[in-house]
Amino acid sequence: MKLKRLVTQLAILGLGAHVGAALAQNDGKRLERVEVTGSSIKRIAGEGALPVQVITAADLSGRGLVTAEDMLRQLGINGTGADSAISNNNVFGSDTDRLTGGSANANLRGFGPGSTLVLLNGRRISAQGMSGGAVDLNAIPMAAISRIEILKDGASAIYGTDAIGGVINFILKKDLIGADIKVDFSQPLESSAGTTRRASLTGGMGSLEQDRFNVMGSLSVESNDVLRGRDRDWANGFQPDRRLSPDSSSHPFANVLGNSSTVAGTALGGASGTAGSTVGTGDPVRYTRINLLALTDDCSDIETGVRYQAQLWNATAPSTKYLCNTDYGRQYMLSPKKEAYNLVTRGNLALSDNHTAFVELTASRTAVTAELTPSQFSTTNAANNHYPVSGPHYLNLQAAGVNQFDPTKPIAYRWRMQDFGYRTLENVAENKRLLVGLDGVVGAYDYKLGLSTAKAEGWTNLVDGYANMGRLNDALRTGKINPWVKPGEKQSAEAMTLIESIKDRGRLQGGNTTLQQFDGALSGELMKLPAGPLDFAVGFDLRRETFEFMPETGTFTCSDSLADALTASDASKSKIVYNCPGNSAIPEVTRDVKAVYAELAVPVFKGLDLQLAVRHDKYSDFGGTTNPKIAFRYQPAEQLLFRGSVNTGFKAPTFQQLSPNIAPRLDTADWPDPTLCPTDPTQCTLRVNYIDSGNPSLTPEKSKQGTLGVVVSPISDVTLYVDYWRVDLDDRIKKLTLSELKNNYAIFSDRFKRDAGGKVTLVEAGWVNAADSSTRGIDWGASYQLKLASGLWKTNINGTHMLSHKERTIATQPLVEQVGEFGTRTLYLRNKFTADVGWARDSWAATLSMVYKSGYNDEDLTRFGTPRRKIDSYTTFNLFASYTGIKNLTLTAGLRNLTDEKPPFTYHNVDNVVGAGWDPRVADPSGRTLAVSASYSFR
Repeated sequence: MKLKRLVTQLAILGLGAHVGAALAQNDGKRLERVEVTGSSIKRIAGEGALPVQVITAADLSGRGLVTAEDMLRQLGINGTGADSAISNNNVFGSDTDRLTGGSANANLRGFGPGSTLVLLNGRRISAQGMSGGAVDLNAIPMAAISRIEILKDGASAIYGTDAIGGVINFILKKDLIGADIKVDFSQPLESSAGTTRRASLTGGMGSLEQDRFNVMGSLSVESNDVLRGRDRDWANGFQPDRRLSPDSSSHPFANVLGNSSTVAGTALGGASGTAGSTVGTGDPVRYTRINLLALTDDCSDIETGVRYQAQLWNATAPSTKYLCNTDYGRQYMLSPKKEAYNLVTRGNLALSDNHTAFVELTASRTAVTAELTPSQFSTTNAANNHYPVSGPHYLNLQAAGVNQFDPTKPIAYRWRMQDFGYRTLENVAENKRLLVGLDGVVGAYDYKLGLSTAKAEGWTNLVDGYANMGRLNDALRTGKINPWVKPGEKQSAEAMTLIESIKDRGRLQGGNTTLQQFDGALSGELMKLPAGPLDFAVGFDLRRETFEFMPETGTFTCSDSLADALTASDASKSKIVYNCPGNSAIPEVTRDVKAVYAELAVPVFKGLDLQLAVRHDKYSDFGGTTNPKIAFRYQPAEQLLFRGSVNTGFKAPTFQQLSPNIAPRLDTADWPDPTLCPTDPTQCTLRVNYIDSGNPSLTPEKSKQGTLGVVVSPISDVTLYVDYWRVDLDDRIKKLTLSELKNNYAIFSDRFKRDAGGKVTLVEAGWVNAADSSTRGIDWGASYQLKLASGLWKTNINGTHMLSHKERTIATQPLVEQVGEFGTRTLYLRNKFTADVGWARDSWAATLSMVYKSGYNDEDLTRFGTPRRKIDSYTTFNLFASYTGIKNLTLTAGLRNLTDEKPPFTYHNVDNVVGAGWDPRVADPSGRTLAVSASYSFR
């Protein structure tokens, strides 16, 4: 029975050992042949040669996990930076990009959401409507999910593109009779902010075996409250003793400007060499940015206001000594407000003993409210919007000792528009999918056919905080809005009415993705070999994908320059919105994919089996590609199993990555031109125009990858596994950000476009085919099960150790190690693992689980001149217990983050990424959270 023991434990771990035939013989029972993720051949569950992790609905419930996003955060194989809070804040640059606000994505191996294939019952679903590049996990009907199978290997030979990082297959419940109702509630104990509420109703009727039909359906609703930076003390961007401070020159009490190049002729803006003013007596320095509150060291008397920390930024005294700025780390949204519903229904009809027809309908709607910090702007001569001398709130700094301040001239200023409120966007995503199909047996062969159509729509609404540029400039010139509201005071009622009239609201833009698919497969025994049956599968896959992204025609245009309102026509001036997300159009584009594939399961000799697979895909826009895969399973002894695979992969660029239709934007950070700044001071504080767009010259990514592993069951009820894996990518599609280009000018100087006089006119950021990357790691785990008088005890541990992730953008660069480094996109942690201990006896059960994420090197702030600091590791514990002693009722309660572990400190600043002082790619901002649930079954 050692073999049976190994099979059972492998099934618990989801390790896919090929032992079905022996198991059938040992048990003397007829076992159902099923299709396991990673293969098209039906076999006894647990047979395959690939590392497949299986997570059941009971596993999720026992750990207090409700959503797919909750589950993925704990997986060692899942990379960072793709959950909904991050996509809403556009943290670190999403590799699906465009506005993906509200979406939650998988990111297996850290190759980006677009390289993880997400399936529902083994078939594709459409990508998120706004991005067109990755599936939104909010569309998965988790209340109706029976189990989740995660293939930790490339699968392009089986499923086609998108499967370089791996495959996540969500399997629906089937043959459900009766109904289940469940409610979930969770609330952080520090405050009610971030509370979540969920409810679901799942039911079914009919038995395929007895009634010849089965119908099931599930409806779930969800509501999450917003959690903001001000709700957590550690979400603080102003910690100068730890070298953390915002690099901003705006404040709710506006800074007065005196830079001669943009505000000459204003109260503090003199001619060249005479801009700014001395302050007090005995100090000859002319200061070019002055805040009245800074003169008395009262910057922090206004909420989120702080004193500028020049010593942390190597800034010069004339522009920073008397400057206030804003700790907008306190203003950032930590997790969003969310309203969602999800519906799935499936009907099965047995046409005969060998043929079953089915229809499946899924629909979902998610509305997520994203909050961004209030806008900031500087008045300029070009925009003609300085504060007028005749204005009722004119701030005469001369009376405060600013000696050269000229009260006969207008005031140039930079202002954080706190009275306009948070820039608030509502990101709505709707998904619909209809699938009809036929499964059955013809002779000795299994077959399946499916025809589906799916559509994902997404759009963004302006809700609050966005100013119409024309009306804003007109209002500023009247002087009725006060940029210098003193601590404890408010804008006048007239000013607030004017501010409300300036705001634009309504639909900004939207996108939609469609997927139409017809697929089929035939599998069975081809012939008998001395070592066993030679099984095969052949199939086809026909798909049409479309994507369209359109601004709300004739309604809004986004701009970062207030001067645009002066040059625009009267008709278009009323439509320009200040500082809203880009909204360039991508007219409808279409891609057709035709694929055929074949697979063999070859028994070579007793204990050794091979999986041979090949797939050919033909793209209407990229031609054909053929990808093979070879996998083996070798079991020399009952307690020992070896397995491995080699395969190639192919991933076409998304429509968005190919589209060049992005309008230029103005950077808001000063940049010294390395070429001209040494001889021309006016080129030392440039704010460049840039595009951040797609690239029609992109070519597909290509991968070579493999795994090699061993599974051991040394003693009864103990199983251990180790799998080494490697993925090499060529022509990796990567987005170059403006910051990367500026910080590496010597490498990317060709992307800085100059006029005849040599001045930079445009910087071309966006998507490129990077040279290559190489990633290696080890997946490992163990399980132990023990039955005692006190109850049944189970222990599991699963993790990933990243050996290396090296990449480079151009071939002449050396490969750069990314594991354990801060980075600005995916964070490659050296170690990540989960462990749990479960106990069950009679009507009681409890699970204590742990999630560990290793530390890494902090952001490389070379201006500090000190060695890199190491960010601490992050470990959280969760404790949940359940009771089933009342008939049909299950009660569950527990605590997430039992020890209230705070996010580890990092000194990266809020100008680079959201999350001042902490890293949202690693930590959960909720803190210790109480979670309770109740479910009742009607049987």
